[in-house]
Amino acid sequence: MKKRILPITILIALLASVVTFIVLLSVEKNMLSDYERGTVWVLKEEMPAGTECTAENIAYYMEQMQVDKQSIPDRYVASTDILEGMRSVILLPRGSILTEVMFIGERDEIEEMEAPIIAGCKAEDLYQLVSGSLRKGDVINLYTVNEEEGQTSLLWENVRVYEVFDSAGKSIAVTDEETAAARINILLEEEYAERFYTELHNGSLHVVKTVSK
Repeated sequence: MKKRILPITILIALLASVVTFIVLLSVEKNMLSDYERGTVWVLKEEMPAGTECTAENIAYYMEQMQVDKQSIPDRYVASTDILEGMRSVILLPRGSILTEVMFIGERDEIEEMEAPIIAGCKAEDLYQLVSGSLRKGDVINLYTVNEEEGQTSLLWENVRVYEVFDSAGKSIAVTDEETAAARINILLEEEYAERFYTELHNGSLHVVKTVSK
């Protein structure tokens, strides 16, 4: 029995030595490559277009990762602090290294518009389920509803809420979750103003608020 046990023992010891060598080699390689690595932020989940970055969902969507410095793109996101309040321009796939050009803020959004205007309306003139809870910075889609034909059509998507006021005309803070909005201002292209107020007058303009995870 002892003659059979000895070879097995030696084999196990040899395998253990090989494994230890591989681990040490890997550690050494990683230590050496640290000098050639950089830290970036990447998406761990797919981010739909128009998703607003908040302190809450940044942790859901994004994580830090070390990559080869040669693979780091220009204008990469070094800190997620700059992303708060911004939203994704396009659908961003999982695993993407985040860059500043993937997101847009309110000022950039206004600059990209051809003839931006601020269109205002009473909250009661919009779809009441959501209008009272809207806040500055929210992103909404505007629909027109033909009740006679039972048809709903999308007019404009990813419209930015510019300002929200209470019944006394005071601006409502973004952090205020209780005060009902009485008046809402949105950013819109000037060419759409006439259609916006026509649909509003007809009572056919409905609002859907986009939700970020």
